[in-house]
Amino acid sequence: MSRLEVRTGAASYPVLIEAGLIDRAGEVLEPLTGAREKVALIADASVSALHGERLRAALAPLGAVATFDVEPGEASKSRATAGALWEWMAEAGLHRGDLVVSFGGGVTSDLAGFAAATFHRGVDVVHVPTTVLGQVDAAIGGKTGIDLPAGKNLVGSFHHPRAVLSDVDVLATLPDAAFRTGMAEVIKHGLIAAGALLDRVVAARDALLARERGTLEEIVTEAARVKVAIVERDEREAGERAFLNYGHTLGHALEAHAAYAGRTHGEAVAVGMMFAAHLAREAGLGDRVELHRAALETYGLPTTGAGASFDDLLAIMARDKKYDRGLRFVLLEDLGRPVLRGDLGEQALRAAYDAIR
Repeated sequence: MSRLEVRTGAASYPVLIEAGLIDRAGEVLEPLTGAREKVALIADASVSALHGERLRAALAPLGAVATFDVEPGEASKSRATAGALWEWMAEAGLHRGDLVVSFGGGVTSDLAGFAAATFHRGVDVVHVPTTVLGQVDAAIGGKTGIDLPAGKNLVGSFHHPRAVLSDVDVLATLPDAAFRTGMAEVIKHGLIAAGALLDRVVAARDALLARERGTLEEIVTEAARVKVAIVERDEREAGERAFLNYGHTLGHALEAHAAYAGRTHGEAVAVGMMFAAHLAREAGLGDRVELHRAALETYGLPTTGAGASFDDLLAIMARDKKYDRGLRFVLLEDLGRPVLRGDLGEQALRAAYDAIR
């Protein structure tokens, strides 16, 4: 088992990564959470159908398990679903001393974490992520939230989990396209962090796509380590944590423009990172466009084809969380050296967008 420790001013908790971990969830969690009267399992419906019975059986020693299945897809990160969750939690008699467990990808952990943060003003949550994105990024760091038509993750809170349990065996049941889209976040971590992660991700392509469990555990651990280190240094996104949004300013705008029914998150972020690479070149920070293209194309991720009107996207990007009296973008001065730049003119933005349109 690989074990990472998240230590912030507000919380301290483990991120555990191992094949077969969901079958031992109760055994592993009991020393961390203790027994509870009730366990509210909030699960992606597709994941629940594949693995729900195993996890419910494993969690049973912690308390009576009730399940709420969430429809897959970004559209579930909505006020309507959050409201339905609150009503279900109330009807189930969930108390502040009980436990919420999320079981799915980033949509599920964001939604379940937000419900846990707000119901009774805060119920403990454990994340059991089942996608690459969830295991290396979304489940770690305490960010929770839902989307609005105006933009992604505009409503949310910080609510750290008691633990994160990542079972790399579950990644074997992901459709190939879903696995590849999650690799966009792994590549992002390789681009913003010093070290050899990006080289290892490219070199391990065949083993990762074959879901070789030893390679999966190694790469998931190293990519998650990048997130853990940044969260520990900047828990509330006052500075460095914004670097984890590399490629996300345009990526989130693309998702919102398509009403969350177009590209997957990873595909949108891949295009967003290519935009950032072109923008860095326009800003005189160096030319790493081909480095980005080669890494993304290794996993069949898009590097062009944003498609939407730049003016439409510009209006959406103006609602980005990094906005501070103007748009700010995460760019790379070099591999592993991200910076936050807000002094970019519209001409440079349009030129970078034209290059990936």
